Amino acid sequence: MERLVELHNTVNGPMYLVTTDTVICESLRQTGDYAPEEKSLLGELITTGATVVDVGANVGNHTLFFSKQVGANGRVLSFEPQRFLFQVLCANSLLGQFRNIWPYRLAVGDVVGTVDIPVPNYERPNNFGGYSLEFDTFKEPGDITTLDALSLSECHLIKIDVEGMQLSVLKGAQATIRQTKPFLYFEYNRPEFRDEIVTFAHEVLDYRLYRHGPNVVAHHRTIDQPHVLSKMIELPPVKDAAPTNKPPIIYVSVACFCDPDVVETVKDLFAMATDGTRVFVGVCLQAMPEDRRFDELATLSRVSVDRINVEQARGPIYARARCETLVGDAEYFLQVDCHSRFFEGWDQILIEEMALAERIHPRAVLSHYPINIKNMHSDEYLDRIGHVNRYRQVDSDALKSHGSLVKLPQTPVMSLGISAAMLFMRAADRKAIGYDPELDFGLHAAEQVLYAIRLWTHGFDVFCPTRHAVATDYEGSRDRIPSEVKRISNTNRADWPAATWSKVKFLLGLDTREQVDPVYAEGLELCLEHYGLGDTRTLLEYFQFAGIHDDLKRVFPNYIYSDD
Repeated sequence: MERLVELHNTVNGPMYLVTTDTVICESLRQTGDYAPEEKSLLGELITTGATVVDVGANVGNHTLFFSKQVGANGRVLSFEPQRFLFQVLCANSLLGQFRNIWPYRLAVGDVVGTVDIPVPNYERPNNFGGYSLEFDTFKEPGDITTLDALSLSECHLIKIDVEGMQLSVLKGAQATIRQTKPFLYFEYNRPEFRDEIVTFAHEVLDYRLYRHGPNVVAHHRTIDQPHVLSKMIELPPVKDAAPTNKPPIIYVSVACFCDPDVVETVKDLFAMATDGTRVFVGVCLQAMPEDRRFDELATLSRVSVDRINVEQARGPIYARARCETLVGDAEYFLQVDCHSRFFEGWDQILIEEMALAERIHPRAVLSHYPINIKNMHSDEYLDRIGHVNRYRQVDSDALKSHGSLVKLPQTPVMSLGISAAMLFMRAADRKAIGYDPELDFGLHAAEQVLYAIRLWTHGFDVFCPTRHAVATDYEGSRDRIPSEVKRISNTNRADWPAATWSKVKFLLGLDTREQVDPVYAEGLELCLEHYGLGDTRTLLEYFQFAGIHDDLKRVFPNYIYSDD
C-alpha cells in the first residue's frame, strides 16, 4: 500500500498532504497553495495578536496561514472532526513557525454532545474535505461542541467550512459573536438554506454580508466597512416569498445533425422521467427542408425545435449555442446528444447527484462519458462509468481529453474535462458561460477541452456522478445520415476545422494572436469579452492540474507558460 501522506513544500511552509485527496491537497501539491484569493482577503481583516477560529480546518491550509498572520502573540483555534485529517492537521501544526495553534478534534454546531463522524476510505481518491456529517457512509462516534462553549473573551475572525452546517455553527456562536463582533467567512452555496442563513445573519446577528465568490464575508453593523470590502456586492435582506411546490425545471439541449433517432431520444427522455412535466426540450435540428422524418417532433408538447437547413449548419458547437437561446427560466440545464437513451428516473437522479457535487464544491458541473446504449442493461458494465480523467493526445494538431471506465464512485469525483454527450449544470451558469457560436466545425478541443477550461477558470469543478442517468450510441449515428447530407457537410467544412483550431490555440495560450486565422481576426475582441476565460483560476493551474503542462511546453513553441 502506498503512503497516505507525503511531505511537500507549500506557501504555508512544509506540510504533510494526503496523497489521495483530489482538491485541497492536490492543489497544494501542484501549485503549493490552495484558495489564495480567500487567504488574501482574510489576511486584510486580521492583525498580529488576533484570535482566529478555523471551523473545518482539513489538513491546515488556512490554519497555518492564520498562524503566520497573527504571530506568536495571537492564537488560532482549529477544528477538524475527521480523525485522520485531524492527525495530519496536528502534524502540520507542529511544523509551523509559531506555537499558537490549538487543534481540536471536534465537530462544531449548535449543541454540545456526541455525533457520528464520517470515515472515508482514504486509500481511494476523493475530496475528503467535502464530507458532510449528513453523508450516508461509514462513521465512528465523535464529539460536537458549540463555539459559545469555549467562552472566548476575544475573537477577531471565524472562518466556517463545514459542508452544510454553517447555520448550526452560527447559532451555536451567538453569544460569542454578540460579545466579540468578529468578521465571519462562510460558504454561501446551498440553495436549500441560503435564504435562511442570510436572514439569520442580518436579523439575529445584525451583520452586513458581501459576496466573495461562492462564499460570504461579513462584519457587524456597528463596525465601519473595511476598505477591502468596499467594492464587493452586498447581500440585501431576504424578501419574503410566497411558498411554491413547483418542481425545478430541467431544460434539455439537443443538437441534431440529420439523425432521425432524435425523435426516439426526445420521446424516451419524457417516458423515463420521474416527472415529465418539469422537463422542456430544445432541439437545434439541422436537416434538409424536404426531410419529413422529423415531423413528429413538432407534435410533442414541451419541445421547441429550431430548424435550419444543412446548408447553414456550422458544426455541433454552433448548434449547441443555438439551443442555449431556448432555455427560458429553467433551474437546470442538461446537454445530450441526439442519439441518447435514459435510465428510469434520470431527472431525479441528476438533481440528487448535483446536490451531492455541490456539497463538495458550490460551483459544480456533472459530466462523464455516457454508457453505450447497447450496454445500459448489462450487469457487466453497469457498475462502471466513463470518468474524464486524462489526456490522450497533446500535439500540434489536436488537444484531446479522454477517460477510462472506473467503478461507480461512492461520492462524485472530480474530473479534468467534460463530455459533450452528458453535461448537467445550473441553467443560470450555462447562461453566463455559454458556447461560443463562432467556432465553426470545431473538433474535440473546441467543443470539449476549451469549454471545460473556461469552466475551470471561472471557478467551476466538473464531477463524475455516482449513478448512470444517460446512455448514448457511439457507433450507428452516421449510418442514419443521408449521403447527400454528408456530401454537403464535407464541402462546407472545408478548412474550417483548422481555422477554428488556430483560434482555440490562441484562447488557450498555446499560440499567439498573430497566428489566428484571418477569418476570426475581426471578432476576437468580442469573443474575449463574452466567451473568454475566467479569472478565478489560471490557465497554468489547469494545465498543471491536468498533468499536461510539460507536454505543452514541448509541443507548442509559443506556449505562454513555456518558461514556467
